[in-house]
Amino acid sequence: MEFVSHYLQSERLLGLSTGIFGLFSISLGIFFLISKPQFKVFAITMLILGAIEAGMFITGYFLVNNANKVHSKLEAYQESPKDYLEKDKIIVERNLKLFFILKCTYATLFLVLAIVLSKTDIKSITFGILTALMIHFAMATIIDTFGERYTKIYKKEITKAL
Repeated sequence: MEFVSHYLQSERLLGLSTGIFGLFSISLGIFFLISKPQFKVFAITMLILGAIEAGMFITGYFLVNNANKVHSKLEAYQESPKDYLEKDKIIVERNLKLFFILKCTYATLFLVLAIVLSKTDIKSITFGILTALMIHFAMATIIDTFGERYTKIYKKEITKAL
């Protein structure tokens, strides 16, 4: 049961870490907006992206994936461990495929933006937006790497338990 609890808590913490990065992005945007007016577009983009991330993921941490939901999942596991793990194994396998697709998508977008920034003569407005997007794609890749790692460990534990 401990491995199920650890996985559910790590799942919650990944959402929270994304929300915290959103708050960091908002702070960075405010800092650049106040102290570096020449980076206004970058700052505004960081504010917008940060507000979206913080709003979605912090809300999700407290409302959607809250502690009560974790406890109800643990109760379902205790009632019928084998059924719970068999259903969860299917979800975990789907999530691992999704992590791979997401990470490839983020990496591809990051590389495309890096090439566009280095090979073209673009206006400062576009430069600020693309730079902010690159930062967020890089952070999303990092967070998804941790999520994938926790999910792989959980899948091994499910396999052992079954």
